[in-house]
Amino acid sequence: MNKIKKIAGQLRVAACFVAGQFKSLVVRPLMGKACAFKAKLDYTFDPERVKDQSNLNFWHQQLWYLLAAIVIFTRIPVRCQIPEWAMQTNRAARFLPVVGVLLGLISALSFSLFYAIWHSVWLALVLTTVVGIWLTGAFHEDGFADTCDGFGGSSTKERILSIMKDSRLGTYGVLGLGLLLTVKLSALFLFTPEQIPMVLILGYTLSRSFSASFIHSMNYVRNEEDSKFVGQSEPMSNSEALFVWVIGFAAVLVIILSFGYAERVMPPLMMMLLPLWALKSLLSRYWEKRIGGYTGDCLGGAQQLAEVMTYLALSAYSLNV
Repeated sequence: MNKIKKIAGQLRVAACFVAGQFKSLVVRPLMGKACAFKAKLDYTFDPERVKDQSNLNFWHQQLWYLLAAIVIFTRIPVRCQIPEWAMQTNRAARFLPVVGVLLGLISALSFSLFYAIWHSVWLALVLTTVVGIWLTGAFHEDGFADTCDGFGGSSTKERILSIMKDSRLGTYGVLGLGLLLTVKLSALFLFTPEQIPMVLILGYTLSRSFSASFIHSMNYVRNEEDSKFVGQSEPMSNSEALFVWVIGFAAVLVIILSFGYAERVMPPLMMMLLPLWALKSLLSRYWEKRIGGYTGDCLGGAQQLAEVMTYLALSAYSLNV
């Protein structure tokens, strides 16, 4: 009995020693790092400090522009107050392709889930479209419809801008949006269920790079006080435009490699980028001639057209190789 008690005592001592070592070597360092991380997080998101842009380094500024882009272009909740200097639409637009990747990933996961439940490609595509519209609040679809109403309903610049600003939806907008969604769903239906998730990511990303490029190459035609958002009249810098296209081009390469086209990259690359280049040239000339530049609704319409063009071009190539 005494021997058992002695062993039990030794085990308690050993357990206390191990617990002490674990606390000193693992728990305390982890708690210290957690406290340091929380302090750094509090410092990064301190409302008073971030009000002045000069208090932040380059990467902290980019973080706030990214969060601003999510707030402006989606309905994804961001549970912190964005400083006013970051809520400049044309500055935050540099992260439009990143927002596209985020939305594309969510839509791709949604399609996979819906298809796994109902085993219907068409139903999964329709439900995925609903998810995409909900995520953005029909932000770009509304711009496309307003653009159809404006350019279809008048021939003068002043009247076009007035119609586009009107919140009511007209005949041209209804017809245009209905046909656009029909073509978009029909083009996506041509892909296999395995291809659709990656195609969605590509369409969401590349079309937003396409839309943002007009901010760099054209002039904003509305007065700042008539704009829905602040900072739309400022042009995009060369470095911002380069970042936008790098993200879009990276998405193109990913989808090409995912489709197994690694040995013949150029044909599908040209199949996607050449139609978008032609569309950009056409829209730029048309807008310049009709209104002398672009509006926010024009950018929404451009995004929707580029997304559909991407699906059409890629499906045409996939069906003929």
